[in-house]
Amino acid sequence: MKLRLRKHMRLVENMLSLADFYNDFITRHGFEERKGIEETLLNLENGHSVILKAPTGYGKTTLTMILANAVSSDIDLGSRVIHVLPYRAIVQDLYLKLKNYADRGVIYTKNIGAQDMDYQDSPFFMKKVNVTTLDTFILNLFKLPTVDFKLIFKNYGSHYEFPRALIYSSIVIFDEFHLLGEDGKSLGAGLAALEVLRDAGVPIVVTSATIDKGLERVLMNKLGKNVKVVNADDFKIDRKIYVNVLENDEISITEEKVKEGKRVLLVYNTRMGAIEAYKKLKGRGLSPILIHSKFSKKDRIDKVNKINEAKLVVSTQVIEAGIDTSFDVLITEASPSHNLIQRAGRVARYGKGGRGKLEGEVYIFPFSGKVYDEREVKETVERVRELKTIDENLLIERDYTEVIDSILAKDLSVIDNSVFVDSKKVKSIYEKICSITRNASIILGFPPNSNDVNDAIPLTEEEAIKIIESKGSSAFVGNGNVKLYNKKCLQLEMLKNDILGVRIQDYNSEIGGVY
Repeated sequence: MKLRLRKHMRLVENMLSLADFYNDFITRHGFEERKGIEETLLNLENGHSVILKAPTGYGKTTLTMILANAVSSDIDLGSRVIHVLPYRAIVQDLYLKLKNYADRGVIYTKNIGAQDMDYQDSPFFMKKVNVTTLDTFILNLFKLPTVDFKLIFKNYGSHYEFPRALIYSSIVIFDEFHLLGEDGKSLGAGLAALEVLRDAGVPIVVTSATIDKGLERVLMNKLGKNVKVVNADDFKIDRKIYVNVLENDEISITEEKVKEGKRVLLVYNTRMGAIEAYKKLKGRGLSPILIHSKFSKKDRIDKVNKINEAKLVVSTQVIEAGIDTSFDVLITEASPSHNLIQRAGRVARYGKGGRGKLEGEVYIFPFSGKVYDEREVKETVERVRELKTIDENLLIERDYTEVIDSILAKDLSVIDNSVFVDSKKVKSIYEKICSITRNASIILGFPPNSNDVNDAIPLTEEEAIKIIESKGSSAFVGNGNVKLYNKKCLQLEMLKNDILGVRIQDYNSEIGGVY
């Protein structure tokens, strides 16, 4: 191992450009060429920010791995890589994948870490390669470092310039950026981050398979004249997808396809829809795996690890991002074009000659009327009937002007630009709006007989308030002696009073949290 490491070090010392690292990665490790990634690297080296539009299954993680090798040789472009993802659920998946590649010698550094609100393997982003969530990245960038989060709201000091210095010397990748467009705060905070990083000259890549023209315009406006758009059209999965629109009875078609020996993914827009379907399918003698947002961290990781072997997965929209697996059949509730394209990207994902099959099937069942805009869902289904396929041509252009929290974006930009503004300013903004990255803040829900954060599930403030209303102060975990009830920003009141979370009614590793 030491001999191989020394060989790698001699190798990277002779590489002078990102093109060298790209060519080494492709030839030495047998990865397929990706001209979109090669073009992205060239643009970065020439001082441009990049919007990388790449289809599902393109292998965008290759970009992070090549940059990891580059920063391990101390190139001038950046001292580290920070890969930003929208969900906690997929941070661990990418983190473990990168560590596996490092163990195999594909990545030339083992200095790889993950950072989110629950997991702090890389405090302040000190590792060479960092995988993190949007909320963690935003808080650290705008002077509320997550390591000091509790201390700040208890009026102690903060080391906020330390993580900011490390961010400003990094190459930053914003992955699955389209998901930010579904939340005004997330989009506003994300755009503010792009603006301040652009002004500081930080190399930026924004990437997704579903960046529509509306979002592209917003991004180009924020990133300025120096941005380049890379359309990764050099690679298209060699597959045929047969699309059918159902009138009803998605359960029967699911059972039928599983019994035909096919791998099936069944997706609902709501958690309750997925849970009810899971129970029905299990009652019919099948062995489904259920995935949604209300599982504990350790169970979520366990389920993601089992997906590749499962014949039937029942899920919510959490399956849309960061899950690298392939199914023969997708049976999905009708949803907007952005979501439908991402879901269909899990079918025949590897194409001819890959691990998956050449042909796949997609069945769309009626919209339940929840979560998404009914008009957009209806338009998407009509376009599916017309196009008879699901690809980038299905993408519907959105108007993001009414979505962006522009006031928040402006406030964050001011905080960054002024050396006289410390964490007190962003702290006051946080207290006023109760979050700077999402409309639904997160509170931990602990199952009976456990105070371990790894056993807890995320709850919205509304969900936590309902529990407190029914149980009173006995619902609190960590400090049950405090009488606390504040609808304005419950999560901060709990933080200030050393309350870890609330006690949910029950927890089942198959179904998730009950509250």
